Amino acid sequence: MKKNFYAGLAALICSSPILVHAEGLERINVDPSFLFTKGNFAEIGFANIDPSLPAVKGTGSAFTFQSGLDVGQSFSALTGSVKTEMGDNFDLGLFYTSQGNGVGLDYGTITGLEGNITIKADLEIPTLAAIGKYQINDAMSVFVGAKQTTVKAGATLKLGMDSNSNTNPDVTSHWELAEKSGIGAIYGAAYEMPEIALRVVLTIEDDIALNIPATAKGGLADTGTATASIGDAMSLNFQTGIAEDTLLFGNIRRSSWADNQVKVPVLVAGLTQVSSFSDGDSYSLGIGRKINDDLSLSISGFYDGSSGGSISELAPTGATRTLSLGGKYAISDAADLSFGGSYSQRGDALTSSYKASLTDSKVISLGAKVGFRF
Repeated sequence: MKKNFYAGLAALICSSPILVHAEGLERINVDPSFLFTKGNFAEIGFANIDPSLPAVKGTGSAFTFQSGLDVGQSFSALTGSVKTEMGDNFDLGLFYTSQGNGVGLDYGTITGLEGNITIKADLEIPTLAAIGKYQINDAMSVFVGAKQTTVKAGATLKLGMDSNSNTNPDVTSHWELAEKSGIGAIYGAAYEMPEIALRVVLTIEDDIALNIPATAKGGLADTGTATASIGDAMSLNFQTGIAEDTLLFGNIRRSSWADNQVKVPVLVAGLTQVSSFSDGDSYSLGIGRKINDDLSLSISGFYDGSSGGSISELAPTGATRTLSLGGKYAISDAADLSFGGSYSQRGDALTSSYKASLTDSKVISLGAKVGFRF
């Protein structure tokens, strides 16, 4: 009976609403927990992410920003996964999200010493992963697969640049990106003790180099090849029963982005770096609780300790603190509804190039998933 309860709570954790916590261009990361559900399983989810990132002129800035400027843009995300048993010891799974990586920012009209410029980035990179899991014994399993990321056609990037070599940006350069895909490996191992719902999963994701055809649309932009490589990462997910009807869960993630910057082709200068991403670590911890036979609830916290000092205009937030609430309701013996959301406070930040100061930033995410056993 206790084992059945733990299985239900485990389903709550791996079906939690979509949350957006990220380094670099990350939005929604691959979660391999769906591979550990019993039997054949599929789920589909939808979420809306609404950032509020107000920006003003910071100390030392030579630029003036629009009054009431909010650089963050809302976006929606679709996710889905399916897992099927291919034998007694082998499972095959597919994972998809429409928002694996990306950026959506608009700084409006920026007034400089030599005229008006703008910064705008609209880039969505869906992720598709195919993963196979082999059960070595009751306690140990390994998994390996491939992760594909795809830059959607029509992505756009606008940046202010200096046209007369006096270090003052005076012209807006505009690129439009074509569709481009890249593939990298994803693999890991897990240790389980089902009688107490203990599961520890180590996941490793290789970096993915994206060489993207870019078409010049104005300013100093040149037609050529842009790069927006996806950083490598290592994640440790864990869960364990700690009391009657109670499950503890968490995650530690290391993402490497310092060597995976955005670069664009520029007239005369050639390929030019326009981001300043850094490596980062994040941590989450939560508790799931069975309320009755049909309903389980969870609460969790998340922390990412970015300093917020001299950061990229393409990722303008500091340390992240997030509180998330989730629930799972049994619609029938074969279907569950998971729902919830998160409230995220982003620390103060000062961008590196234009010295835009961002304070009181926050992100609200709401989502739901439906899971089916078949």
